[in-house]
Amino acid sequence: MTRNAPQWQNDGGTTRLLLPVDGSPRSLAAVRHAIALAATLRNPAHLVLLNVQAPVRGNIGRFIGEADLRRFHEDEGRRALARATRLVVEAGLQHEAHVVVGDTVAAILDAAKRYACQAIVLANRGHGSVAGMLLGSVSMRLLHQSAWPVILVRT
Repeated sequence: MTRNAPQWQNDGGTTRLLLPVDGSPRSLAAVRHAIALAATLRNPAHLVLLNVQAPVRGNIGRFIGEADLRRFHEDEGRRALARATRLVVEAGLQHEAHVVVGDTVAAILDAAKRYACQAIVLANRGHGSVAGMLLGSVSMRLLHQSAWPVILVRT
């Protein structure tokens, strides 16, 4: 962990865990894991759910207004977050949910800093080591670039 990295569990307040969620069964497994992990922490947990929407490519921006595109991303993101939010509410944990547009890894790292998280919890994509290396998976990029502890939930 680097000097500027947050402490895994701080001495007071809450332990904030960032959970990137795309609505897939794998990401929901990571949410369930974080809920179980929350029960083991000495501080109350606060889960930060994050959905990262990919920016539109090509000329589509010329045909769709900026407000409509922003609304589309927000709607899609909220739809992807719905089941994860429901799980966290049912567990009775403090939480917040955010939708952002951009590069997935950069957005996750930015959110970890912005929301003062102590760790990032996410599911793997199930690629083997060679496929993961070739594809540059989000989890592999996070493991290499993150100053925060990354808890990778094998699904």
